[in-house]
Amino acid sequence: MSPSPARPPILIVGAGPTGMTAALSLARSGIPCRVLEKRSSPGTSSRALGLQARSMEVLAGLGVTAEIERAAYRLRGSSILRGRRTVVTMGWVPPESRFPHTYVLPQAGLEGILRRRLAAEGVRVEHGVEVTGVDTDLDGATVRIVGGEDIRADWVIGADGSRSATRESMAIDLPARDTGEAYYLADAILDLPLPLDDGAMWLGPEGPLMLMRLPGEEQLWRVFIDVSDTERRGVLPALDAEVLSRLLDERATAGIRVRALQWTSVFRTRMGLADSYRTGHVLLAGDAAHVFPPFGGQGMNLGIQDAVNAAWRLASIIHGADEQLLNAYETERRPVAEAVIADVETRRRLYALRNPLARAGRDLLLAVGGRSRRAARAGSLQNSQLAISYRDRTPGGSQGPEPRPGDRAPHAMFGDMSLHELFGPEHATLLLFGDHPEPVPTEGVRLRTLRLGSAEDPDGRSHERYGVRPGERAWVLVRPDGHISARGYGAPVGLTAVAGPASPASR
Repeated sequence: MSPSPARPPILIVGAGPTGMTAALSLARSGIPCRVLEKRSSPGTSSRALGLQARSMEVLAGLGVTAEIERAAYRLRGSSILRGRRTVVTMGWVPPESRFPHTYVLPQAGLEGILRRRLAAEGVRVEHGVEVTGVDTDLDGATVRIVGGEDIRADWVIGADGSRSATRESMAIDLPARDTGEAYYLADAILDLPLPLDDGAMWLGPEGPLMLMRLPGEEQLWRVFIDVSDTERRGVLPALDAEVLSRLLDERATAGIRVRALQWTSVFRTRMGLADSYRTGHVLLAGDAAHVFPPFGGQGMNLGIQDAVNAAWRLASIIHGADEQLLNAYETERRPVAEAVIADVETRRRLYALRNPLARAGRDLLLAVGGRSRRAARAGSLQNSQLAISYRDRTPGGSQGPEPRPGDRAPHAMFGDMSLHELFGPEHATLLLFGDHPEPVPTEGVRLRTLRLGSAEDPDGRSHERYGVRPGERAWVLVRPDGHISARGYGAPVGLTAVAGPASPASR
């Protein structure tokens, strides 16, 4: 497929974080693309908030994390309260990553950063372009738009949200169910009568009320309030400062003063997962493929990682790789979404308990768990998404030293930079441990080679994290999305960017 101005290799439907991450990954790989967005102008409100460590690692390869770190608030823990009494402090144990926190940045802020970086790469988001349908055939895909001519593309990524026109055109079912829950959302400047951690939650008889600190003004908080019972009894009143003050007084603690209300919304939660992530030359990513409530701050992060996974595969195909490479997109990413949805559903049910005895048991369980350093470490790792692995779907992932093929490449320093800042969507990365004086063959492979000898790894930490003993001559091939493709000993030969070696010394 040869790119031409009239027919872009890739067309992306949707300019949220998922769509723009995909576009930036492709642009960095030298792949022309177009990005179509139904909204007439960039969004200014945000339901999604938090960037987890794994998303920050993949965004590091796109060169945007420094700006994100300047703008974001680092969330380091939260508490569950009853009135003014702390029931349990949910501690945050920083995982092994260059980005060990949850980085609170409203979606609109992230979109601005991505949009500016895209513009620097020569990609302009085309606002006010509504896609009504997509057709796929053996040669590519046709995108139909309101009031304009059809657009042909080699591939289409549907990142157009939970009510995706792309998904509906492909007749891909997303069996979703309403949870029956409704939430008030608000960004408010609050005067608090007591000091709070970065996040606070009250689990009362009418469901959870949560506060999360936002970047910007010192007392700016995101407020989530379960108002499902109120809605079942009648029409929800419009959320204003008076209504918010009353709810905070009744369901959190007395004395919280609402100084200013910047934004409000009502959010009704659904759970669902698309039956398929691909039909022909059309892929789904982000909310077009999975929807669920915001507990744990996972949704936007899944979309970002969907985008990078799909983009490096499409870039490799356009650069000459076999189209079968794309088959693993769904087999890797869909089970991850399935697991996240199951975890979010467990949290949702736990927080939504109404029965007094069940709530008392839950609070006791949370109090006991909150005192466990081991539980805090496990919870922090799970929330960070650093434990996501494809080893059970990757050749070589079932045995051998860890980390194995399919696992996330561990964080380690290379000079004054994290390896994740040196990985990138435009190339695979070959890590060489020990003495490798001979040149490494790279036939047709977009490859970056990093040598990790004693000079580059004086304390041996990189060797340890990659399961290489001191003095061993070993190599690890890392995919463009920061997951391990293959590893072995001796000289790597016959490498491909994704399938790894043909070397008999590999294991």
